[in-house]
Amino acid sequence: MYIIEKANIEMENMEKTTSILIKDNKIYSIKDSFMRNNYVRMNLSEYIMTPTHVMLDLTSLPSEFQEMKKYYTENFLLKGTGTIINAFTIQYESQFEDELRKKRTSFLNSPIDYVIAVKLPLEKLSTNIIRKCKRNKIPIIFVELKNIEDLYEKPWGWIKEAMFPYNPVLVPVFSGEQKAKKNLLKNWDEILSKEKISHLFDEIPEKTPIAVKYLKKFGVYPKRGDLSIGSEINYNLYFKADKVDEHVPFHYDKDRLAIMVHKGLITTTCNEVTYRPGFGEEIRIERTSLFV
Repeated sequence: MYIIEKANIEMENMEKTTSILIKDNKIYSIKDSFMRNNYVRMNLSEYIMTPTHVMLDLTSLPSEFQEMKKYYTENFLLKGTGTIINAFTIQYESQFEDELRKKRTSFLNSPIDYVIAVKLPLEKLSTNIIRKCKRNKIPIIFVELKNIEDLYEKPWGWIKEAMFPYNPVLVPVFSGEQKAKKNLLKNWDEILSKEKISHLFDEIPEKTPIAVKYLKKFGVYPKRGDLSIGSEINYNLYFKADKVDEHVPFHYDKDRLAIMVHKGLITTTCNEVTYRPGFGEEIRIERTSLFV
């Protein structure tokens, strides 16, 4: 056991200074201070602490080891990202199990944790696919939107019934630029809100830290994106700056990342990475929207 003293924790645009007792690579207790304990102490008053980031990445991951190492290092590890959301793509219902198996196999050497989603065109979304997502604990369905007609032809009442009680979250995506994107999203949100179907109004930018409100909706929080009692030791430490750009949250700046700790081990130190293939694990989501 050891104590992290004077940790300046920044979460959800709020900052607090506290002390943390660590046991078995998990947060055992959080207090203003631990005065009477004789454990080893680590003073972090010179840093800002955040949870490691969760990012979306819908690209196909490289399979060759050196390319994979470079990809993970540049896009995630140097940015303080400990978990990614990635999706397998299907065009037909019959592809579901095979593509899911391939996707899980592709992550066997992942150095960071991952959440697996599915991506498909709106016209292919069906009650059977929803049931497959529930059975396989796939919490997010990326739905490719192309035209408004498909939105109004879909039997959303049946879709909603099939989603209960797991309620995978529907997230819109687009292939390339679409002039009608704004109108599509407006109709998408109106229809799904009326049907009370769990969804996001807009796309999620890739390779950017996902907001906590979305992590809660996906069921990823508090497994990731949190620093509270019971959480694994996954955190970033950032150098404090004399002046913070008000338009860019400080923790998006990889140049200020001092240390990234993943599962209790230092992974990134001042632009130097300790690469651990196979260290990542799939984050299985038992239920979405528990903290919404």
